[in-house]
Amino acid sequence: MLSEFGQMVRKYRIDLHMKLGEMAQGLGVTPAYLSAVENNKKKLTNDLVNSVVCFLKLTSTEADKLKDAAARSKSEHVLNSKTQSDVTQEAVAMFARKLETSQISDEKAKKILEILSK
Repeated sequence: MLSEFGQMVRKYRIDLHMKLGEMAQGLGVTPAYLSAVENNKKKLTNDLVNSVVCFLKLTSTEADKLKDAAARSKSEHVLNSKTQSDVTQEAVAMFARKLETSQISDEKAKKILEILSK
């Protein structure tokens, strides 16, 4: 799943008719690494964000938007539940839905933390 940062970088790259490998080479990283960052599978660093801004020669407004997207992407958590049992997958999905709708009180969250820390 593309991160917000990854979506923006991919759009800029495609708009410039640039292949992933070309951009990766220009940034001094491997295509696999750049792809993993775009897909939120590798940690996004400030150095990479700044390199992308310079490489793409973004305006200050575009750079600010990309940096904001990077900050939001850094706070995203991606969970690969394919290796988990059906019951575990359902528990994770339910937990995520409850978090998104703010249906878990701090008290309940503390109880969950206690269970998970054992």
